[in-house]
Amino acid sequence: MSEPLAPPQSLNHVAYPTWSSQATYDFYTGVLNCQFLAAIQLDQVPSTGSPTPFLHTFYGFESGEAIAFFEVEGMERPESDPIPSWVRHLALNVASTEDLHRWIDRLKAAGVETLGVVDHDGTWESLYFFDPNGVRIELTVQHRPLNDLDRAEGLETLRRWNERQSVRA
Repeated sequence: MSEPLAPPQSLNHVAYPTWSSQATYDFYTGVLNCQFLAAIQLDQVPSTGSPTPFLHTFYGFESGEAIAFFEVEGMERPESDPIPSWVRHLALNVASTEDLHRWIDRLKAAGVETLGVVDHDGTWESLYFFDPNGVRIELTVQHRPLNDLDRAEGLETLRRWNERQSVRA
């Protein structure tokens, strides 16, 4: 019998669409201070073979993880998305509450509208805003690690939610 497989080690990158690689570059390097890591331009999707010209760009976080973007030639920005704008988001850690407040000043100086700081039950404090692509970004300070009690309470909350949903079905 083989040993259980460990979960993935960490996030390498998460990818989103962009409709302007230049605006994305300006925001992530100029506003969020991310390092530009790489750009790949291909005319065919390697995984599917689809003839789709695209530019794939990568921006690095201090941790070594990255956010990436695809600008697909000819792809139009959708007019609306039925999913609420707060659901899909990328939460990024900052070092302290003081840094979080410094980010408010930096973002406002760059003309970026912010929401927060929001206190999430004393565990996180978060600041929210959108990048030029409509990606909601959350800068957050986590005040304590999640523990076994959080897990147990979370499993019970999940059980109650699933029960509630099955009653509605």
